[in-house]
Amino acid sequence: MNSRQGVVGGIGIFSIILGILAAPSVLLAQTATVTGTAFDSSGAAVTGATVAATNQDTGTDRATVTNETGAYTLSSLAPGVYTFTFTKDGFKTVKFQGLKLTVGQTLALHAKFETATLSNVVEHKQMTELPLILRDPYQLVLLGPGVTQSDSGGGGQSGGASVNGGRETNNNFLLDGADNNDAQVPFILGGLTSQNPDSTEEFRVLTNNFAPEYGRNKGAIIDVITRSGTNDFHGDVFYFGRWDALGARDYFNHNTDPVTGLVEAKNPYVRNLYGFSIGGPIKKDKLF
Repeated sequence: MNSRQGVVGGIGIFSIILGILAAPSVLLAQTATVTGTAFDSSGAAVTGATVAATNQDTGTDRATVTNETGAYTLSSLAPGVYTFTFTKDGFKTVKFQGLKLTVGQTLALHAKFETATLSNVVEHKQMTELPLILRDPYQLVLLGPGVTQSDSGGGGQSGGASVNGGRETNNNFLLDGADNNDAQVPFILGGLTSQNPDSTEEFRVLTNNFAPEYGRNKGAIIDVITRSGTNDFHGDVFYFGRWDALGARDYFNHNTDPVTGLVEAKNPYVRNLYGFSIGGPIKKDKLF
């Protein structure tokens, strides 16, 4: 073999090796990539969610999970039509169908999870503007779907709430995330330490499909958040009065006694509630 043949042969072998090394990059150029973020209805990242891509033509599956920032990437997907499914315990499944991926495409696909928990929120504005005869914000729990006033009067008392037909003793009361259940009288609406409209920011009544973090009871979860001050001082003074002179007679409180014919006195009802509230900074930007 002369020197020219050796050079040609060397170039041929080098070309084959270079071709083998370049093959992965060529193959990658023939696939698609999908990337995005999973977040919940509040905008918080959902970590550990499963993201599955199913090729509708071949039935092949690829899956990954979201990281601590809710981000994920599925690369090296063959071109075709796909179904993407996002799943996470405690949330409704999110599905995208009929998404077509083409050669070399990078698709941004974001998923917004909705909680599977059934609940409703009572805000501070509702507490201050809706009529509350006793200024008890927990009365607004009864506005939730499936919630009814309990009439069992257990322990000689009443005032509990039955949710979806459950016992009033099965409700779980939380105050700023802490246990607020009355061990002696567990059915009283409000728990161990009840709040008033001035001290309550909002509360959520969860009636079904609770997250595992709650536990304890199988009835409703009444999760109350108290108000906090700000960097500015705010306050109010209030007075609520009710007098029978301004109210109509009860249906059963007739004007005259059917036996004696004497005019009956109207049943008296007088209530005077007054107080004040104030909030502000103890240490600006730190403690309120």
